[in-house]
Amino acid sequence: MSPMDAVFETLAHKFRSGAWSAADNILKAAVTPPIAGDVAVLPPPGSEERRNLEARGEEALRQGKLGLVILSGGMATRFNWDRPKGVYPIYEGKSFLGWKLEWARAICGDRMPIYIMTSFHTQEAVAAHLVEHGYFGVDPDRIRLFQQFRYPRLLASGERFVDPRGQEDSAAPGHGDFPAAMRQSGLLAEFLAAGGRTLLFSNVDNLGATPDMAIVGWHLASGAEMTAEVAAKAPGDRGGAPARVDGRLQLVEGFAFPPGFDQNAIGVFNTATYCFEARALDRDFDLPWYVVEKKVDETAVIQFEHLAGDLSTRLNFGAVEVDRDDRFIPVKGQADVPQAQILLARKAQALRGALSAR
Repeated sequence: MSPMDAVFETLAHKFRSGAWSAADNILKAAVTPPIAGDVAVLPPPGSEERRNLEARGEEALRQGKLGLVILSGGMATRFNWDRPKGVYPIYEGKSFLGWKLEWARAICGDRMPIYIMTSFHTQEAVAAHLVEHGYFGVDPDRIRLFQQFRYPRLLASGERFVDPRGQEDSAAPGHGDFPAAMRQSGLLAEFLAAGGRTLLFSNVDNLGATPDMAIVGWHLASGAEMTAEVAAKAPGDRGGAPARVDGRLQLVEGFAFPPGFDQNAIGVFNTATYCFEARALDRDFDLPWYVVEKKVDETAVIQFEHLAGDLSTRLNFGAVEVDRDDRFIPVKGQADVPQAQILLARKAQALRGALSAR
């Protein structure tokens, strides 16, 4: 039995026995809002302090110490799209993945390796999309794909779910397996051996999360092993956020806050865009697992997930507040597309202006 299979069987046994359920996703610890100083704010653009941070990030880039990780394992089930989300033509005919790669090339040139985490659902389509579009101008040798893991889904009874074709159904276990999958692929060791230090991590469907050397500089100056970008909440926003758990700052998923906790007491939320010190990821992590209830063709199913944000519970962690409209352009459903395209137009124009001024 592989280590991955052993983990799944342990989780499945806990679930079947009734010792573990979705109710256990909620933290039992004391949770309080961040205190003053827990969340830093980037200095304003054009300030001397901002320029110093940018210079520090640029130096790390020049020395080959940066790498980019893009998550492209999702099948866009909430997006009403029958192909992987990363290949959807979101703006000006280019896909999510196309824009992420073109902006990375424009900002960083060919000085940064790019690692795309796919899933068993998306690997083939993503690879073909890159070839079809000439890797969007990026040197193909700079792009490496690796797959995250897959675990069986269960019925509420604990039996393995079999789809209408008679096939045992599987799902990717969230993005908390990114360090293990990158290690298993050999790419983490390859990055470190080449002198790599810091990995910039973001979802393919957040087109605001382009490489920003000021954020890299802040991360390096802070000494953190993990830095999360957080942004100001708008009315009605809910979701993960930085909080103190038993006195220690970490990220907490929205569903994990205890009942009665006022999430509005935290003025920022987690954008799921991170900087990681790669060497700190080169070990095993015992992250929290969550019971996630889904529907497949109207059948209620259970899958087990762990999340990259929970690496904040194991690493020296920091949080920095960024400009929401610039750094957070998520597209979770088709209803998000029009507003995202407005923000993308502004960002694309600003980026082209910055590049022409170089």
